[in-house]
Amino acid sequence: MPQHTDSLYTLNPEPTSIADGAVSRQLAPNYECLSTLLWVAGFTERVRLGTAISILPIRPPLLNARMLASLDVFSGGRLIFGVGVGWLEEEAAAMHMPWDHRGQRSDEHIELLRRVWTAEGDVVDFSGPFYSFGPIDPAPRPVQTPPPILVGGHSPVALRRAGTLGDGWIATGLSPQVLSEGWDAVRRHAAAAGREPDRLLLVNSVRVGITDDPDRPLADEIPAVIERLGAFRRLGVDHLMVGTRDKDPAVELAAIRVLGTEVAPSLA
Repeated sequence: MPQHTDSLYTLNPEPTSIADGAVSRQLAPNYECLSTLLWVAGFTERVRLGTAISILPIRPPLLNARMLASLDVFSGGRLIFGVGVGWLEEEAAAMHMPWDHRGQRSDEHIELLRRVWTAEGDVVDFSGPFYSFGPIDPAPRPVQTPPPILVGGHSPVALRRAGTLGDGWIATGLSPQVLSEGWDAVRRHAAAAGREPDRLLLVNSVRVGITDDPDRPLADEIPAVIERLGAFRRLGVDHLMVGTRDKDPAVELAAIRVLGTEVAPSLA
């Protein structure tokens, strides 16, 4: 994680400057997502394995296709690949990856992934403005053909990409009203592209307050938490990422248990 950033963070309502070291303090240790999910796949059987999100412009697309196919095979077809174009140019520079035309590169990256994953013959090739390769063996083939690709981001371009190219949209911390407006836009773009809006998945995230007491870990009463999360369920959210970050693992685990045993069943 770069210590100095001139890039503006773009997921806030207005682009925001970032203080030196703030990205690292927020994310470190920033484990690599696919190797982490492969580790999780080894001791789980049912849980879906998703990224939210993987930055496409800093990843070589053909290597990415192979790693993702391997993960899908080893997990028995549990991969959900959440993607975005990113905002942190300094990260791409550190990786020696191009940052120009990153939206177009990301669109082509998605096309390349699906071309390799759904190849019907013994070889596959690809030729585009940014990426190309000659005939290669497409194996290993993922269990899902292809694994779903969900697009993250709040900008008008991201909403259009989610509707026209993605299998769904990943939003971050949006209120039900703002989420509903964005989701309507995604569905309109899908319909205009001749796709079926009802087949798209909707993902959002929300953070719940927790205390410093493992015996009463949620800051709000359980009915209030159920009502708050239920608003997203009624909106049609397919997957809600619930954040419970705390410095004390005992409190955080207690909060997760309460959410799993007393909150989630009411939202099923």
